[in-house]
Amino acid sequence: MAPMFRYFLGFQVAADRAGWLARQLPQVSGDLFAGLKPQLYHLTLCTIAETRAPHPFLRQRVARAFEAGLPAAASIPFGRIVARDAGAALITAGSVGEVRQLYEAIVALLAPHDIAPMHRKSGLRPHVTLGYGACDFPAVPLAWNWIPRDLALIESHVGHGRHRVLQSWALAPPAQAMFDFMADELPPPLRHAA
Repeated sequence: MAPMFRYFLGFQVAADRAGWLARQLPQVSGDLFAGLKPQLYHLTLCTIAETRAPHPFLRQRVARAFEAGLPAAASIPFGRIVARDAGAALITAGSVGEVRQLYEAIVALLAPHDIAPMHRKSGLRPHVTLGYGACDFPAVPLAWNWIPRDLALIESHVGHGRHRVLQSWALAPPAQAMFDFMADELPPPLRHAA
């Protein structure tokens, strides 16, 4: 039997950004395409459970896994909106190495609590789904480096277009790297007498 509830960890797009993103999607015609409501825009890191009935203890188990804190957020480099066989999505451009490291660190925190990602055989391909169903339009360039602020545990009511955030956890901002152009502005290192 098909699952009625899907539980996943991911990043929700903030309301102001979701509205802006919805306006970037080109006009799509066709009876088979259905755009998602912007409040449902998210990036799924991993599905962690699928059940026929609501899971009674999953939220508490995930909360225990994250008690010691989460790794810092990662910048997600989006590059364009594309039409796919199954719908429209905002996809990344360039390296997603930082996102992969964040994903692996989160999975490592879940493992001791017997929580494992599902459906990741094809690897991590960060994207935001904007709609479902057949559509066709030229790719829309969209350069956006998104730094999510929270990791959310979301309960999806499969086939009903409803998501319920069970809990969210704040991510620390990513560490800032020193840029080469700043090197001249730094004071010389202190030298200790031998």
